[in-house]
Amino acid sequence: MRRKPPLPLALGLSLVKSVVLLVVVALGFGLIGGGQVTASPGTGGADQIEERSAVIEKAMAEHECSTTGFAAGVIPRSALIRRDDRVRQVSFDEGWDIVTGEAPGVLIAVCLGELAMPRTSGVPAS
Repeated sequence: MRRKPPLPLALGLSLVKSVVLLVVVALGFGLIGGGQVTASPGTGGADQIEERSAVIEKAMAEHECSTTGFAAGVIPRSALIRRDDRVRQVSFDEGWDIVTGEAPGVLIAVCLGELAMPRTSGVPAS
């Protein structure tokens, strides 16, 4: 039979999970970290935006990702990030380092999927 954690510990864990979820949602909507998005005049366009979105959507489906987090008690195993104009699947810890500012990049989503074999180049985001 599974024991329940003490009430203060359970409340503390719930609080931490809520803060993480809020940070992920805020990053997803660009409320924080928005200064990292730049564009050059004459570059980009609707086709590139659609292509970028398709790459991200495919990766999110492939790795069971969410931009808003998961139910209480569900622990992500990896993360999708954007770094150097590439979308990459990294460990959850590396994704967390981006959230805390300890590593460069933008957190796109957290994922239930295991970290695939490390990629050296990632998937082009543009």
